[in-house]
Amino acid sequence: MATNNSTAILDLIRANVQKLRAEKEEAESVDWSERRSWWQQQIRQLYDHVEEVLRPLVESGDLQVSRRPQTIHEESLGQYEVEALHLSIGLRSVVLKPIGSVIIGGVGRIDLQGPEGTARLILATPNGQNDRQYKANAKWHVTAPSRPLPLAEMDDKTFLELFAQLIGIRSE
Repeated sequence: MATNNSTAILDLIRANVQKLRAEKEEAESVDWSERRSWWQQQIRQLYDHVEEVLRPLVESGDLQVSRRPQTIHEESLGQYEVEALHLSIGLRSVVLKPIGSVIIGGVGRIDLQGPEGTARLILATPNGQNDRQYKANAKWHVTAPSRPLPLAEMDDKTFLELFAQLIGIRSE
């Protein structure tokens, strides 16, 4: 027999059933193969851009850049191949490692790991727009692992500051 407390919770659940059903229908209508291809393309485009931003360091021989194969398995997308991006100066490296596309709060996540810490790049849409709008509106944001929400939209300066911090270079 339901108590007053449990009745209130049951009422809350009932009030949200339609929303939860709509979320399920939307998830079932997603073309996961297309989503996987789009996500792989976003990773490649990000890496190409990062390499362009860091080109002066590569051309001077100060930075070595390499891409290494990585396998990811996601329930919705299955098993697929991507690349991790390794950025090395001397004995120190920062690795950009894709985590997945089906995440809470975004449509993609890449972790950055360096000798001085970690950070995340979240591919997110403005105001959490639904999946039908993600392709046109998703942008990379920088956040810390302990903070669930993005700190700032990533631009060239933000990335360079983050890279310098993770590799252990501090402005004096």
